[in-house]
Amino acid sequence: MNLDDTTTTILATDETSTRRALRELADKDAIRALGALYSIAVDDHDLATVVRCFADDGSFTRAGTTYAGHAVLREFYAGMMDRYVTTLHIPNSHVIDVDTEAGTATGLLTGQAELALGNQLLMAAYRYDDSYLRLDTGRWVFAARELRFMYNLPVEQMPTGFADARRIRLPGTAPVEGDFPETLPTWSTYRG
Repeated sequence: MNLDDTTTTILATDETSTRRALRELADKDAIRALGALYSIAVDDHDLATVVRCFADDGSFTRAGTTYAGHAVLREFYAGMMDRYVTTLHIPNSHVIDVDTEAGTATGLLTGQAELALGNQLLMAAYRYDDSYLRLDTGRWVFAARELRFMYNLPVEQMPTGFADARRIRLPGTAPVEGDFPETLPTWSTYRG
């Protein structure tokens, strides 16, 4: 996302630009609600609502695998809900760039989660890279959602694992590197 475009405001000078600005604010608020309600639905195991958060051909990408379409998404999320006993997703910042005329938007949502996998508590920090679509009804949905983890660690490993590059440590799997921040272009070039 472009810092200048996303953080600059221009006051409306006529009725048309006032309407456009008002629509953009309403669109952004609806998209933020979508992000929050998605998290709540996942935590509540409300599978029907989770799937309705996506366009009919919407997709979710996790660990390099993409799941697309309502039937496939339903199966994927049901499997995740079967696997995790309890979850608490806490959305944090949510930056959105809306094209009100096209009815599309992109966004970056950060968050943290507490996840009970069997009798083990995991802590996670994540980012969603999102594309949104406004349906003909006016309701916003995910066109595509990609999940990336900074860390996903058993809580007892946080003191030593947080500073390790291999911060994704799910029980029963080999540790792997976090999806970010080391992979971001600015991570190694900030002094250049």
